[in-house]
Amino acid sequence: MKTKLILSTQQREMEFMTILSFTPRIDEWFNIPDILKTDEWTELKQSAKCWTGIHGTVKSVEYRHDENDFYQEIKIRCED
Repeated sequence: MKTKLILSTQQREMEFMTILSFTPRIDEWFNIPDILKTDEWTELKQSAKCWTGIHGTVKSVEYRHDENDFYQEIKIRCED
């Protein structure tokens, strides 16, 4: 399903559109390096104060609608 990922740290929020074959659950760990390019992942990791750089925690899962289709909006907190 088309998915909008919102990855947040204390200093920054980044948005990415991707396709996920599953729907994560709230408070589940999400493996960030699997979905981001190396430079995007490095940029996100540098904006976090206390983060190992691997797992983010799913904070919310919502369904949205744009002009053509439904999509998931998933907010992931990237702080330990």
